[in-house]
Amino acid sequence: MEASSLALKVYLILGFELAVLYGCMFFVVRQCKKAFYANTTFLGISFAEAVNQNRQTDIAIVQSNGTTHFFFFLILFAIFSLWAATAVIIFSTSFIQIVFMTFSAIGYGLVIGFMVMDMDENDGITGLKLATLTSAAMFIIVAVTGINFANPIFIMIVTALILILLFAEFFSMFKKITRGYARKKAIAGIITFSMSLLVSISSVNISADQGLNDWDTAISHAFDMYLNIINIILYFLEAMGNS
Repeated sequence: MEASSLALKVYLILGFELAVLYGCMFFVVRQCKKAFYANTTFLGISFAEAVNQNRQTDIAIVQSNGTTHFFFFLILFAIFSLWAATAVIIFSTSFIQIVFMTFSAIGYGLVIGFMVMDMDENDGITGLKLATLTSAAMFIIVAVTGINFANPIFIMIVTALILILLFAEFFSMFKKITRGYARKKAIAGIITFSMSLLVSISSVNISADQGLNDWDTAISHAFDMYLNIINIILYFLEAMGNS
């Protein structure tokens, strides 16, 4: 009963935050497409028509100083809100935790929506679909197999992979990399954070077995899953953008 009660709290929170995240993503995509076909702007951003290799229409963002500044501050807001959410989940009350987590969902939802439009949005939408299916598959794997992925050995492997991935990201910041390298790094990221999501899902049952069934614990678990899912989305978009 405790396991199901804690899981219910976790998935209520996660479901709400993912609804905000995906809602903001698709709102941006929809409004950009609407502005393009109406030959107008969205938040001061203009659009132009291009054609991809498959002869599909690709709506391209017209780059300007204004769009550069807009995206800079939008990304800054998303990063700050995520850091703030991480801090308040450690130090604050449940209500404040949910508020800042929601701010981060709004920020990243808007950023990812514009990322989809800035790349070939046909590939971007495919990437979002694949990320969603991959994330859902991790929940199904834990539910069907009953395997406890939150065991020390598996956690150690995931931690090592994340450290290697961080090194690869750091390396790519200071040296120009090929599209092939970027795609391989993105695939490694998808695998790593899918494994990390397995750990996060299994951790819910461990907390329940320890008698933890409060909202703070539920928010912490939901936030872990939320971070993994965001990373899975971002790496799928990177993989599709370098295909």
